[in-house]
Amino acid sequence: MTTKKRITLEDVSRAAGVSLSTASMILSGRPDVSFSPDTVQNVRHTADALGYRTPVRRRIRPLTARKLVLIVSPNVGNAYYANMVQAIQQSAEQHGASTLIFTTYRDAEKEREILDMALEMGASGMVFTMMPQSVDLVEKVNRNIPVVVIGDRNTSLNVDTVELDNYSAGMLVGRHMLGLGHRHIAFISTTLNDANAIRIRRLDGIRAVYSREPDTSVQLFTREITPMEELNDIGIEHRTGYELTMECLKRNDEISGIVAVNDFVAYGVLDALKEKGLNVPDDYSVCGFDNLSASRFWSVGLTSVEHHIEEKGRNAFNILYERMTGAGAPNNITRVEFSHYLVENSSTAPFRQTERTR
Repeated sequence: MTTKKRITLEDVSRAAGVSLSTASMILSGRPDVSFSPDTVQNVRHTADALGYRTPVRRRIRPLTARKLVLIVSPNVGNAYYANMVQAIQQSAEQHGASTLIFTTYRDAEKEREILDMALEMGASGMVFTMMPQSVDLVEKVNRNIPVVVIGDRNTSLNVDTVELDNYSAGMLVGRHMLGLGHRHIAFISTTLNDANAIRIRRLDGIRAVYSREPDTSVQLFTREITPMEELNDIGIEHRTGYELTMECLKRNDEISGIVAVNDFVAYGVLDALKEKGLNVPDDYSVCGFDNLSASRFWSVGLTSVEHHIEEKGRNAFNILYERMTGAGAPNNITRVEFSHYLVENSSTAPFRQTERTR
């Protein structure tokens, strides 16, 4: 006797040539999303042809009683996100809430699937540790599930946010490097695009400072990293910093300072300089962003911008918990902004004319 295989939603999405989240939203009749008539007809026809039956979901208990919080992060390989996630979990534990971690690797489709899952699972709330790409969908989900985003101040996102102004953080670094006499610097970064606007804001802040002074330059070295590369290479940021620094050293003898988009990229910069027999800070000054705990180690000594990683995570959960329990005003948007400051370490020093720069 053969048992007939149960047709799943994955079977339908694969046969129809659409994403899992698209198939789910169409077949569940979600009122807050819309698709073209052809797409809707295709998915429904495919489901009927395969014999798919939408499962009946029953809510076991109210959302607030479950206290299930979804944490959405680009990755957990970078200590910035790992530390922030752990800080959120610490606060959740104190309030008797459970957490689930989802990683997107900056893939917009994965992000949409997670948002759809949050509604399907009946989650109590969500925390994004980065700016979401699906802004409209996040705002729609926020009408049913409270969402808090940890991101940049330069946003009109209509949900609760915990913010830091990365443009002024870039200006802080620019003033520091220029004040040390480094008139020609390099900015080394992973992907710069709308999905990674915080990185662009940091660069723009540095450029704003340098544009005011004659005979100065900020040379950009960047590499695009796909979601699959980020997923499959846990050391991609370090390697990008290393490889782009090697490229920088071949192309510009005037540069005396290097600014990395974050501390992990900066570690790659430091390793590349060391491999070339160059001294930090005598030959090159190096600066990063985030002030990770490893950056403060004596053997690293990286000058970096303090971004209050743990404090932002705990604050985000506290705002979310107020929404989950009804303590916060439901129609008001909370925006909390953290101030940053530069932590000067041994990786930066005043410019000194060397054989390399003559």
